[in-house]
Amino acid sequence: MNFHWEFSTPEQEGLDGEILNSVDHFLKKKRYRLVNSILIIKNEKLVFERYYNKFNEESKNNIKSIWKSILSVCIGICIDKGYIKSLDEPITNYLEEFNKNIHPYHKLITIRSLLTMTSGIYWNGGIHYHCPMLTQLFNSQNWLQHIADIAVTNVPSSKNQYKEWDVMLLSAIITKASSMSAYDFCNKYLYEPLNISSGVWSASSCGISYTIYGKEENSDLTARDLAKIGLLFLNKGKFNGRQILSEAYINEAITPSSSNRGYGLLWWIFDDYYGGRGFGGQELNVIPDKNMVTVIQATPTSQGKSYESIHQEIIFNA
Repeated sequence: MNFHWEFSTPEQEGLDGEILNSVDHFLKKKRYRLVNSILIIKNEKLVFERYYNKFNEESKNNIKSIWKSILSVCIGICIDKGYIKSLDEPITNYLEEFNKNIHPYHKLITIRSLLTMTSGIYWNGGIHYHCPMLTQLFNSQNWLQHIADIAVTNVPSSKNQYKEWDVMLLSAIITKASSMSAYDFCNKYLYEPLNISSGVWSASSCGISYTIYGKEENSDLTARDLAKIGLLFLNKGKFNGRQILSEAYINEAITPSSSNRGYGLLWWIFDDYYGGRGFGGQELNVIPDKNMVTVIQATPTSQGKSYESIHQEIIFNA
């Protein structure tokens, strides 16, 4: 299904173009040399698009943990298509490694627990890119069994802790439920309908599709690609006239969880908007009241810079 962008000017869509055009000076003032892309969609029209560091509309940037929000979309599609019955199903229905009575809490972990980062499985993320727990995992023969052997230190669904285990398990569940890799599922039911092109995600020997610490290009998307994900949510699951994801799941995804009022189902929730976040300044924002989607992409470094001030001081004031 072909998709064609509609273009407009900020002024035609009720924005202050002079403020938006001050972004170049703002980036220099803040020394934001690593910002590569800034994109704004208003009223479903592309009204502002700025690139730096030799990037253009076809340049791809690693999305980092925005991939988690995309994985959440895939879970929603799994439910819509009947591959998964409910968010509140125990993961033992899909992952036999968690059905061996290794830990009594395993039977309490649900798909919702993973989506809200409340599995309770012990996690120590290390510093920046150095994560000993992931190194140990990568050296293991069976990632699922390795994660199942880790202690569960909190009652599932009780405490939010941002960690990689939960999204890895979600990826495995998609594979078990649909009989295709999480990447193949995403590509067939999300990326292809949205005309998004992505490299094949890395996969473990036991079949877990994963991108965060895989090859960089495997989760690279253009700013326009990310904007399409935002438009999908802004339009209640429809894209280019086709229902890709149910409105019911979107409502679940952007509802704050009881364990963290700023987090839904792998989507970050703020006062007047919500979105995806990735290490090093990757931002996808959906602003329903303004009928807007915004994207910021940057080259990630070990310092993990954030560029939210671009939104707070420029975009939201336009």
